[in-house]
Amino acid sequence: MKILKELITQFLCVILVATLIGCYIDVDNGDDNTDREPPAVPRGVRTITGDESVRIEWYPNAEFDLEGYTVWRRENNRNLEAIADILVGTTRYTDRDVRNGRTYYYFVSAYDSNGNESDLSPENAWDTPRPAGRNIVLDDYQLAPDRSGFDFSQPHRGAIAWDDRNTDIFFGFDTERNIRVLYAENGTQMQDFGYHEGFDDVDFAPESGYTTEFIELFEGHIYIFYTTDRNFAKIHVRKLFDDAVEFDWAYQTEPENIQLAPALPR
Repeated sequence: MKILKELITQFLCVILVATLIGCYIDVDNGDDNTDREPPAVPRGVRTITGDESVRIEWYPNAEFDLEGYTVWRRENNRNLEAIADILVGTTRYTDRDVRNGRTYYYFVSAYDSNGNESDLSPENAWDTPRPAGRNIVLDDYQLAPDRSGFDFSQPHRGAIAWDDRNTDIFFGFDTERNIRVLYAENGTQMQDFGYHEGFDDVDFAPESGYTTEFIELFEGHIYIFYTTDRNFAKIHVRKLFDDAVEFDWAYQTEPENIQLAPALPR
């Protein structure tokens, strides 16, 4: 009888322990609605070259709990760094902490209100800021020879003599063909890239299609140049007369770099 009581007691203890464990497990396994899903990786990241600035743009994410974006930057052989937090509703950022002639790589990540963050965008957005300027006026070299040439590498000189040893291009009116012309007697290559409303519509130099010696000018057209120093440049013809041309310019200081800068704000 004593043994039977002990067995019953042990059985009841086992039932009690199992019941308590079951209650504990039931509480611990309650519903967990914490969001651990990160936003999608931002798409369409691109850069627009500026004068000591780079503008980064991307497509907006569509998550309902999206809170913002982080813009990241890396230089060659340097660590990745976060340079800006952008609130939802904005999909662009201008980086002004850059130097002309240096190449920068940009990435964007998205984060939500629960602290989840996406992976970085692919490494295909890079830029090299460079000088740009506007309102350069060149006169016809036959009428004002000392104010008809331009040296892209020394834009601070403004209009210079057409026969200066550093002149890349110079302006003139071809009376035989009755056309306005840019000449290049030092081997600078030129290409008409057609009519464009904005200077930054053309952000890259083409690899082929250039001509030498002279090229006809048209108002509103953008022209690409490859200088004898192996640098790319471009101009946007703003005003064109029989005896003068006015243009905005941009010059890539890094040799063989095909990225071209937009105009300064007008």
